Amino acid sequence: MGFSIVILAAGQGTRMASNKPKTLQVLAGKPMLTNILEQAITVRPDQVIIVHSPEDIDEIKKETKQFQGLLFVEQNKPLGTGHALKKALPIIKRCNNVLVLLGDVPLIKNDTLQQLIKNLSDCDIRVLSSNTTQPTGYGRIKKDAGNCVKAIIEEQEANKEEKQINEINSGIIAFSGKHLGSLLDDLDATNSKGEYYLTDTIENAYSKGLRIKTTITNQNEVFGVNDKKDLAHAEGLKREELTNALMDQGVTICDPKRVDIRGTLKCGKDVIIDVNTVFEGDVELSDGVKIAPLVIVSNSTIGKNTSILSHSNIEGANIGEDCSIGPFARLRPGTELKNQAKVGNFVETKKTTIGSKSKVNHLTYVGDAEIGEETNIGAGTITCNYDGANKHKTIIGDNVFIGSGVELVAPISIESGATVGAGSTLSKAAPANKLTIERAKQKTIDGWQRPTKNKGK
Repeated sequence: MGFSIVILAAGQGTRMASNKPKTLQVLAGKPMLTNILEQAITVRPDQVIIVHSPEDIDEIKKETKQFQGLLFVEQNKPLGTGHALKKALPIIKRCNNVLVLLGDVPLIKNDTLQQLIKNLSDCDIRVLSSNTTQPTGYGRIKKDAGNCVKAIIEEQEANKEEKQINEINSGIIAFSGKHLGSLLDDLDATNSKGEYYLTDTIENAYSKGLRIKTTITNQNEVFGVNDKKDLAHAEGLKREELTNALMDQGVTICDPKRVDIRGTLKCGKDVIIDVNTVFEGDVELSDGVKIAPLVIVSNSTIGKNTSILSHSNIEGANIGEDCSIGPFARLRPGTELKNQAKVGNFVETKKTTIGSKSKVNHLTYVGDAEIGEETNIGAGTITCNYDGANKHKTIIGDNVFIGSGVELVAPISIESGATVGAGSTLSKAAPANKLTIERAKQKTIDGWQRPTKNKGK
């Protein structure tokens, strides 16, 4: 039988104290809803339906545009989870089983979703639960003598005895399609909040003789995020999950608690990642890469045996093999380093290709440039690529030597084998295999007196 996934994402999350809806709060570099959708689509449902509040639709659609075929349903009034699911009922495919996910339970895994869907074959309802020694805040799973679920008791409705139950409800439930409509019709709002609780369907189903079972998972996977402290805790859980997976693959992480992975990080063999490092977007570190402390890498590929020294920031770059970057280097989008290239301390690059074995060692800005092989760019060099209106390109050939303190006013070409003398400002091409120098004539003024400060000031 086919199945549909419904994600309840209409919660406002007032405890977040944020202008963003709760489900769009960022976890590991992505909205919580994105984390959930990435897992949900891998189980190949017939439909994915997102139930949202009226004011959040534009923002939710914007943040989920990479996912194809999503359906959106508005919950016009915040009348509870049962009411939210009932709003989605008219567009759920007839007779489909339904898997309900929550927009604030972002650590769910596709293997668990597959298990829930598969295990629904031997019952009418499957509740995802977890055992914990600290159940406060969660609904309790109440079972009969035969270990079937007879009710889910919300925290605020539980009596003293029920609060001692350690098996908790995650809010994630799989329903047989043939019973869902009638169970939702039977809901009422006679509770302390005046809401339609989806969990009340369980007691109603039990009274009708339906079979209700649990699938138990670890507590981390069903951790619910309600405020910024919860969000920080979830970030820690996600960090632990990602770093453990990398270490299982052989990556050396000096302190897993001091690495942030805000996207996808792929690593080869013998990669070393030091402390206080951040990886954003899609990052790939090839075999033997070393990442020093206080490095940020975003949407970049780093080639084999390359070293990124401390305090470097790399964004949208493609780095070759055996390169050295930093310390205190900034590589902006469009930077490409060929094999064995070097970018040193306090160097900034942007939309620049640096050829094999070329060096840009100190205190330099190189933008909109192509640098050939085995070229040396001296300290304090600037490619003057912007005229106040448009960007222009600098082309530097192979085996070029640029002295210190040089300004290259683009558009300009420095031909292969050229040498540019220190302190020059060039606005015309430098020919191959010649020394080009541009300086004002040096002079010394005899009898010159240094200005002195006026007394009393």
